[in-house]
Amino acid sequence: MIWNMSDVNIQSEEFIKGLVHREPRSFRCLFYFFHKRLCLFALKIVKDSCEAEDIVQEVFLAFWKTDIVKFPNLKTIRIFLYNSVQNRCLNYLRDREIQERNYKKLGRQECDEDYILCQQIRADVVAEIFDAINELPEKCREIFTLSYIKELPDKEIAELLQISPNTIKTQKQRAKTFLRTRLGDVFVYVTMFFPGF
Repeated sequence: MIWNMSDVNIQSEEFIKGLVHREPRSFRCLFYFFHKRLCLFALKIVKDSCEAEDIVQEVFLAFWKTDIVKFPNLKTIRIFLYNSVQNRCLNYLRDREIQERNYKKLGRQECDEDYILCQQIRADVVAEIFDAINELPEKCREIFTLSYIKELPDKEIAELLQISPNTIKTQKQRAKTFLRTRLGDVFVYVTMFFPGF
């Protein structure tokens, strides 16, 4: 099975079968689609780009080793990937002795059925948000990442990118308009995940 990765429909039954049969091309397509989104998600939690990249790599490796038959569609795969990245990020923070503070921010609870359901819903919402962020125009996405994920001040971003503060404000507004239209009702969660947006 030979695909152009940018054209493949990863929601198709054919693609899922390719994963189940552990076809390397299928896995590469999945990696191509989710890698950047998951790295941004991990970076928001651990604040370290190298560590975020390592965590995402570990999650993809764990996915490849698991029984893929238990993932009947893309939604279940996406939930697994985002939950796995989140859990590994929290483990990393625990090892850095700051997990308690981050657990409070994320409202960790006992792992009962209600909690698991909430986590699945949260993962789905977060995935949708980061998919939309990835669709922003390149310069707009770069400023959004620097401002709301790496949390750099506008002055530092202006110096780094050699652009004016007004350009940064314009691009932020452009991002807000795009995401509000793209996400619809889900947009309210953007301001919860990115305070100050």
